[in-house]
Amino acid sequence: MSATRRKQTLIKLVRFYPVFALGLLAIAYLFGGFTHQINPIFPQAEVLTTLSIFMVAMPVLFILGFMLVSILSDRELKRSVAKRNKFAYEDAFELPNEKMSGYKLALITGREPTLTGLTGDRYKADDSATCASNPEHVPPVIDCECGFYAFKNVKEAKFELSINPGVFLIDVDLFGVGFEYERGYRAESQVVNHLTAPKRCMRCKIFSPKVFVASYKIGYTDQTWWQWGLRCGLCSHTFKQSDVLTIKEMADLLKVVIV
Repeated sequence: MSATRRKQTLIKLVRFYPVFALGLLAIAYLFGGFTHQINPIFPQAEVLTTLSIFMVAMPVLFILGFMLVSILSDRELKRSVAKRNKFAYEDAFELPNEKMSGYKLALITGREPTLTGLTGDRYKADDSATCASNPEHVPPVIDCECGFYAFKNVKEAKFELSINPGVFLIDVDLFGVGFEYERGYRAESQVVNHLTAPKRCMRCKIFSPKVFVASYKIGYTDQTWWQWGLRCGLCSHTFKQSDVLTIKEMADLLKVVIV
């Protein structure tokens, strides 16, 4: 199992931690652990000791687990870098020819809505990658991180979507020179096929979304930006009309189908 898979498993377990804790409390309560009966099934002292150990030990185990995953990720990265020097193809025309279709996450930012990667790079619905580190690069370059990325598996993308609030899932096709990895691709050009709208309002998580609204965001540094999100009628009623777009208007501006 890769370090990424282990990280995903840990995050899923963390999500179930409150359920485990409530289940343990319910079991203790049902068997008299919180009563002052003379002969309870679970003595109160043992219940409190068990709960204390659980509340302290579980977070510590999770922290140690994430530390271990971080170490394993660093080792995988070093092995990946070492393999770059053993690339099997000297000429780009010798690379295997295959269709590269995948899924990725994107923000919608700017007063004029633009698709934006989680790294802050902005791009159009049909675009070619550029390298910010070296303008002479024609992405993707083996010993650089430039290029368009995409997950192979939609489940991988949806998991990342669940831990990155405010982002959208998009379906893409990649073209040109590309590299295949265990979980996805990195390529020269990208076409966005469609953007998947969330089924619920991105704020209240209850009602169906109706419109896109723009919010002013402030980063940890001096960086500020406008970010668009899908909200229901109730969560969007306080926004000025200039900060609101219908789903069709957003689709037209992005030149992307929204489903």
